[in-house]
Amino acid sequence: MACLIDTVIFIAAYFPREVHHQDGKEVIAAIESQRIREALITDYILDETVTFVRRRAGVEASNRVLDTLLGSANLKFMKIEKTHLEAGIAFFKRYDTLSFTDATTVAVMKDQGIDLIYSFDSGFDSVPGVVRVVKPSG
Repeated sequence: MACLIDTVIFIAAYFPREVHHQDGKEVIAAIESQRIREALITDYILDETVTFVRRRAGVEASNRVLDTLLGSANLKFMKIEKTHLEAGIAFFKRYDTLSFTDATTVAVMKDQGIDLIYSFDSGFDSVPGVVRVVKPSG
């Protein structure tokens, strides 16, 4: 079953002082071992992740994260298209708990028939039909 992986998973996994560091690492390990299958991120999530890492840890760190994400055989990438952007704008205006990237993520989920997202961000909980998970099962 396809699922989205939110930016906060990568941030938590990368930075040891993050509250959800261990859970983030567990999600990443589950993706790499294929316990989590059909893991998907958007170009906006990629952008948000590497930009955050660059601001907090520098150029080399962000480039390593970028290469790792792009080099993962178990992560699929999806480009935000015009229809996702338009739907994302509507979600952004409707749900004040969503960032703009989160709103476009919801748009992709709805478009692709995906209901599951790995995230520590409770903002997704306000959107009907979106199921937020913080740890892989089993």
